[in-house]
Amino acid sequence: MKYLKILKTTKALFYLNTAIWFLFGVTILGGIFGTLAVQGYVRVIIALLMFGNAAAMFLAGWGLGRDSRWFYILALMVIIVNIALTFTDQVGLLDWITLGIDLILLVLLVSFRKAFTLKTD
Repeated sequence: MKYLKILKTTKALFYLNTAIWFLFGVTILGGIFGTLAVQGYVRVIIALLMFGNAAAMFLAGWGLGRDSRWFYILALMVIIVNIALTFTDQVGLLDWITLGIDLILLVLLVSFRKAFTLKTD
């Protein structure tokens, strides 16, 4: 029972991160709020990277609890890469929010490893 609650919380945080990164991508692609005063193709590349990150977050969250070490490893790698890349660009409020979510996810993934490798579906 304890593991199921941890698993659901972790999946919810992955899906929250998915939504944030998807909205980042839409914002960048659409030039909403005057973001990134750069050439159109650069905005498209940056938006595609954000959509890719959102897809990786979704896949990692979806795969947890499916009795697969590979999905657990994927989730761990996605979070580690996101934490590492947080400081490679300008860091704003949404970066700090996603960093906080990523750090919580990292702690959950490492502390409760069994919860993510047990089959629940």
